[in-house]
Amino acid sequence: MSLIPAEFANQESATLRHAVLLHIIRVEDISVSKLNQIDEWKEISDPNNRFVDRLNKSTRIIRQINDEESESSSTVKSKQFSTYKLLLRDKDDHFIYAYELEPLKFVRNEQTSTPIPIKLGGRLLVKPGATISRGVLLLNHKNCEYKGIHASDAHLVSQLNDGLSTREIDILSSS
Repeated sequence: MSLIPAEFANQESATLRHAVLLHIIRVEDISVSKLNQIDEWKEISDPNNRFVDRLNKSTRIIRQINDEESESSSTVKSKQFSTYKLLLRDKDDHFIYAYELEPLKFVRNEQTSTPIPIKLGGRLLVKPGATISRGVLLLNHKNCEYKGIHASDAHLVSQLNDGLSTREIDILSSS
């Protein structure tokens, strides 16, 4: 069945009455500032921007220094305590945002070489009983189930993940 977010836009709280299969179009870690997200994407898009012990990048601006823990342990901790916002799309091209109410395992179990913890284009089944507040889905581990990437979605997966770093930098810079 289809999910039309506009029908729920003026409702403070509503409950989804039927299961909906949605594609994951975009994932954003909303617990990290947009400036830090842009820096992270720039490091991925241009290997010369990586943190290394070289003096060839003299224009790099240091925004934060953490003396108490190493960079690798802080990265692992930050991903565990991240909060994600997802942009989802149903089969009829209706888009809806979703927020985690609690850490969802499927967003934390996969490892990619990008700040996005999963490949885009995967399928998410939102079960009946999920809460919709002001047109936004509120997700927990009981009301959603990650189905992964289906073979028939190969074109969508390729379209969403090719050139991802450039697209994310543009989106984050313009908002």
